[in-house]
Amino acid sequence: MPNVHSLPENIFIAIFRHVPISQLHSVSRVCREWSVHAFSVLYHRIFITPSVWSHFMQHQIFQKYSSYCKELIVYSINLTEQHKSLLLEHTHDLNNLALLKCHNLDEDFLYDFTNKHSTTMEKLILWGPRSFESGVTILTDGLLRPSLPNMLNVRHLSICAANISDEFLLLLVSTLTTNNVPSLIGLDLTECWKLTAFGVAELFSNNLSSLRDVTLQYHKEKEIDVEFFEFLASNFATHRFEYVVTKNYLRYKVLIDFDKISRDLNAIANAHQNVTAVTRENVWTDDEIVAKCND
Repeated sequence: MPNVHSLPENIFIAIFRHVPISQLHSVSRVCREWSVHAFSVLYHRIFITPSVWSHFMQHQIFQKYSSYCKELIVYSINLTEQHKSLLLEHTHDLNNLALLKCHNLDEDFLYDFTNKHSTTMEKLILWGPRSFESGVTILTDGLLRPSLPNMLNVRHLSICAANISDEFLLLLVSTLTTNNVPSLIGLDLTECWKLTAFGVAELFSNNLSSLRDVTLQYHKEKEIDVEFFEFLASNFATHRFEYVVTKNYLRYKVLIDFDKISRDLNAIANAHQNVTAVTRENVWTDDEIVAKCND
């Protein structure tokens, strides 16, 4: 009969994933080997909020266990220079990274952080402020542009609630495809109100052949409307589209014909198997945004 300690690492981790989180610390005290595998499960995904971050800093938990982390979600943190240095020093080979509504996010740190994990990072989520929120760093072309070369291996990219332009999308396509076989499969552009139909159309060039899943926000003023959505669904049948329409979408702005647009989008979804329509009264709540990171 084989010794339990001779089991492969992947078997240990698969078993420990079924152990309740409350018991993993007890499991980790059995022996050094079990400790490594238990912590690999317990700290595989670290979700940092202001209260959690304060606790982590006080007890140096992040420094102790971040080597096990492969998925990092940072939510609503004021990124001081100390915090940035700590994140850069103590994270290794992240697969998934989410920076949600962070304060004091600058282009140098974003570049250094994404560059450090560029060879392993497969999923990147960047979410900026709503139009009525203050203090959160606005995601702009200038902030994101330097980090584009670090996204060559990213398969799922979300740039949401961002103040990015058509020119940024053109540069995104160019960066991901020049001298490279593109890796990007999914792109989420929820609540990017500056984008126009012209810029979005560039995503469907032959160069970005890997792209299959696209999430777009309805915005009539920029011609990202029902007609444009129908055009995409009909002409790019191998792509999967998620079309989002929100009744209360910008500060003090309400979509008057929301009900009709919702019916039209649902009709497109019924007519095309590659379309999902999402109709909402309000923009995504913070809890919903965090839940998206756990998908």
